[in-house]
Amino acid sequence: MRESRYRRFSEHLRQKFECRVYKVALDAGLSCPNRDGTVGDDGCLFCDPAGGSGRTTGEVQPTVTEQMRSGMEGLRKRYHAERFIAYFQSFTNTYGSCRQLKTLYDQAVAFEEVVGLSIATRPDCLSSKVLDLIQGYTRGHYTWVELGVQSMREETLRTIERGHDVKATAQAVRALRQRGIFVCAHLILGLPGEDLQDMTQTVHEVSALGVDAVKFHMLYVTRFSRLAQVFKEGNLRLLEREEYITTVIHLLEHLAPDILVQRLVSEAHRDILVAPDWLRDKSAIIREIEDTLKARNTCQGAAL
Repeated sequence: MRESRYRRFSEHLRQKFECRVYKVALDAGLSCPNRDGTVGDDGCLFCDPAGGSGRTTGEVQPTVTEQMRSGMEGLRKRYHAERFIAYFQSFTNTYGSCRQLKTLYDQAVAFEEVVGLSIATRPDCLSSKVLDLIQGYTRGHYTWVELGVQSMREETLRTIERGHDVKATAQAVRALRQRGIFVCAHLILGLPGEDLQDMTQTVHEVSALGVDAVKFHMLYVTRFSRLAQVFKEGNLRLLEREEYITTVIHLLEHLAPDILVQRLVSEAHRDILVAPDWLRDKSAIIREIEDTLKARNTCQGAAL
């Protein structure tokens, strides 16, 4: 086993459940208030219209039950997984009526092998009723909400046309923590107009809010996103491979040592990825980050 210089989520799950636990990615077929006109019509600048961060096509998806069955089967064969976390990944998975959401969530956790529920959403899509609904699952399942924070810089959120402000993120984290729901903050590195100082400030602020985990994502360009046109016109600079690796290490050093790290780099779908090309080899990037941490004899929280 590779030496751990940050709090790997995979290791945490193995210790907690004493077996191999993997996430099953699900598409609930839900929309987003930043696409249907409630907040905006075109989504965030980086979002692909085929289906947000998780979908690769606009095709109709199988039912949640079918997705769970096939997903668990695949993870058993590939990784010898024994237990699973149902992960509602695509678009905004709290954007619907409580009755609709409960039906979807219930289908996902109906399997005996499912020990957890993880729900990706926006900070501005967590009403009290939805929060109460999710809280109900904490009694029998390891329950997370994964928040698309992206940045804690107001100017950046406006630039990427996120449709919510920093205050919404802070309120969402507090509300989730009050209900005993674990929080994972998704952060995008290399957003337009941001430098290392801005990204470091975001890490400091989410740490101070008391999130339980983070996911680091590299800003990348997909074929049908509006960001693709910005890139084509030469108005977008993406982080180079080595620059990204150095940035992640710096941010890990500034991340509170008790926060779990669920992801070090984005997983870009090959069929829609435009740039950067180096993102096609996720495993190699992770290895290089870990090797560099060891070579520099540094670790999560080292700069605090």
